[in-house]
Amino acid sequence: MAEINYSAAAGQLSSGKPSPVYLICGDDGYLRRRCLETLKEAYKPDVLPEFNYTEFDGAECTVDEISAAAETLPMMAERRMVVVKDLDAAAISADQYRKLETFLGSVAGNDSCVLIFFQVSVKASAKSGDRQGAMRALIKKNGTVINCKTPAPAEIADILLSEASKAGAQLSRADASYMVERCGSDITNLLSELAKLHSLCGGKITRAAIDANTTQSVDVKAYMLASNVISGRRGDAFRIMEELFDERTEPVAVLAIMSGAFIDLYRAKLAAEQRKNADDLTALFGEEYKGKEKRLSFSFRDCRRYSVELLRKWCAMLCATDAALKSSRVDGKILMEKLLAELFAAAEAAR
Repeated sequence: MAEINYSAAAGQLSSGKPSPVYLICGDDGYLRRRCLETLKEAYKPDVLPEFNYTEFDGAECTVDEISAAAETLPMMAERRMVVVKDLDAAAISADQYRKLETFLGSVAGNDSCVLIFFQVSVKASAKSGDRQGAMRALIKKNGTVINCKTPAPAEIADILLSEASKAGAQLSRADASYMVERCGSDITNLLSELAKLHSLCGGKITRAAIDANTTQSVDVKAYMLASNVISGRRGDAFRIMEELFDERTEPVAVLAIMSGAFIDLYRAKLAAEQRKNADDLTALFGEEYKGKEKRLSFSFRDCRRYSVELLRKWCAMLCATDAALKSSRVDGKILMEKLLAELFAAAEAAR
């Protein structure tokens, strides 16, 4: 039938008629949980819920148990609801998987049950060549896949403003956006930070309170690390790296985010040489730059200072360090510090 995002799913619920089967997946845990609760509020039977509502742990149940529960007629209610948490189609036996395919192929005609597959931790692959991907395709064909992607920063700021209003806290839109920039896009973490600020500040949450009492996300710190290298701020770069290591952040994770910043810079340089702009790159790479338009504009601003040759050399250094982190026995901290020194040395040599 369809694959939709969280916002579209909320609109679909107003129609009153549910899909026979849902898959709730995506990279935002807060939206996944919120989506499940919204579906329960809309369709969970009020009459005899002990008979008309069943919840399974996907790691413990069988496909036979799921299908039997879904095909049981509701008792004194319009429909039943069956929720299956974390069913890993790749982990079940071949016989159980064949039964799952047959069952999912037949659910479209079942109007007496709402079946929900809820991904708590198991990844619902979008690839066509694996079982999870095939399960997703079957649910999409016969029901609805709700892909709870991380929203754009402006949408996350809206959620913070809404929750602040509910709690009786005053938070400006500018400061809500600043919290997203500072603390990252994990909504669960942001709401925790918001609750902490409300407790400390009482009515009005100020920018100073945000700076003093919230923690910068690893993503933001690693991006700032890359930004300091690009801008030639050696001392700030090494200080941020030390902070990341003090927080026991994996060097591979830091390098991945750093690499993204340098790749953006390289792409921006090549685009600018072809008289293209940030909008052109966003159109070309689609979802990769959704919500990152501001950072991409910084890349176009900064790329003018560097040659294509230097940017290629930087990217080669990042690639070599990635290989070393994944294959060498040398301490990751030493490899990352060596990388920083080499990046700065290459920039100085190119002047």
